[in-house]
Amino acid sequence: MANAPSKVVKSVNRWTPNPAPVNNDNLSDYLFHELNRLSDVIFNIDVMRLESTHKSPEKARAGDIRYSDGTDWSTGQGENIYWYDGSQWIAMSAAGGAGDYGQFYDTSNQIAGAINTGQGVTWNGTAYSRGVSIDVGDTTKINFTHSGKYYIDFTATIHSENASAKEIYFWPAKNGTDVSNSGMVHSLDTNNHRKTISRSGIFEISAGDYLQAMWATSDTDLDLHGLAASGFHPAIPSATLSVIQVSQ
Repeated sequence: MANAPSKVVKSVNRWTPNPAPVNNDNLSDYLFHELNRLSDVIFNIDVMRLESTHKSPEKARAGDIRYSDGTDWSTGQGENIYWYDGSQWIAMSAAGGAGDYGQFYDTSNQIAGAINTGQGVTWNGTAYSRGVSIDVGDTTKINFTHSGKYYIDFTATIHSENASAKEIYFWPAKNGTDVSNSGMVHSLDTNNHRKTISRSGIFEISAGDYLQAMWATSDTDLDLHGLAASGFHPAIPSATLSVIQVSQ
């Protein structure tokens, strides 16, 4: 009696022959089933169909490629296709964070609660986003789903409401802690004077981190103040923030 062909697919990319039949009369059926199994494996390799990996590969070599299930085996980028560069696994697809981005803005007039006191810039609009979002409980926070290095560009429209000389300061904070050597300062001294300022940089982010754009002023008559749309120009936000993941 012939051995029944295996009905359990242990791998979509590897073939191990089933035991040969005891009776040679069943050899043709055995070869038919084995060749079909080989055909499936060759097809999967041809179309680059990878099996899901549920544990960290042992003895990985540079150039190895795996499809992580994101749960049993996770490198911090979730379910994804990874390649090994000789020291770490790097995600290849956007599903795990590669290429995350966000474009945020605020249309409100933001006023300082007190002089020389840091507070976060608020955000009330999202133009585009993937993996980066405004915190629903605290709209000064920008939340990150995935780890990586992110290029961030910040702009604000500052506005003076009296003729006194005054200063405004901006700096980023990560997880509630000010980022060292990151501040900038601007001054205004004319009533109704406006100026658009900007700053950009690259930030090292871990999954679950949040960033804030902080500001403070020496005079509460200096605010972040955009403009409504008119007949010849679109609305001008009081602040904008662009976020692009540049590496993982």
